[in-house]
Amino acid sequence: MTDLKELLDEAAGPEPTVTDADVSGDLTRGQRALRRRRITGIATGALATALIVGVGWSVLPSGTTNGAPQPAAQATKTPKVVKSVGKDYRTTVPQDTRKPPVIPADPVPLAANSTPFAGVVFTCDLIPQGWVVRRFGKQVVLYDPKLRNPSQYHDATYTLAVWSEDMVDDGDGLTPAKYGEAWTKLPKVPAGKQQVVTTGVPGSPYGRQQVFLRQGTTKHLVTVTNQAWNLAWDMNALLRFAGSCHYKK
Repeated sequence: MTDLKELLDEAAGPEPTVTDADVSGDLTRGQRALRRRRITGIATGALATALIVGVGWSVLPSGTTNGAPQPAAQATKTPKVVKSVGKDYRTTVPQDTRKPPVIPADPVPLAANSTPFAGVVFTCDLIPQGWVVRRFGKQVVLYDPKLRNPSQYHDATYTLAVWSEDMVDDGDGLTPAKYGEAWTKLPKVPAGKQQVVTTGVPGSPYGRQQVFLRQGTTKHLVTVTNQAWNLAWDMNALLRFAGSCHYKK
């Protein structure tokens, strides 16, 4: 056996010398091969996941009918995009095409209000002459009882609304819900004896605007929204009315 081994060794020749460079090269090549296998595995797994998710979405029902899933084939249909007002664009909402009331030649004058609004924490000392007050929860709506057939007009184009709300403080100071800035930073205009925030400017011919009246230094607001075309008010008239509104004493 010894002779045979010696003969084989002589036939094979001397063993090559292994250097540090050879070891380093083998290690580098092995690491590269391992990285390639890992990347291939990740890519394959991601592709498989994407295929599974794609198949899942294609077979899941898009809605229900009487509690039962719709056929899977309907899920591949492209929904018809319908523009809507105030809701998700995929939802069909009937558009109110009715016109607002006619603007009269003369604005409705303001008259003294001797009866505080019932059921709410605020009232107004002035009121549109001949108009009546109706309460809806914490909101008061004023309208003309003589307006003929209000249903023929666009909704919310013939009412003057007043309600109370509180400002919130998220760290930047008391802020009205409608705005992103603190009350102290918002521009003010005079309304009676009060300084108010409004969506319009004094002197504007359009009184269909919104006015916010802070109650002293509290967080409480009285909000006045005029949408009544048939008042024919400009901003000055709206500010006179709004300036008479306040929390009850």
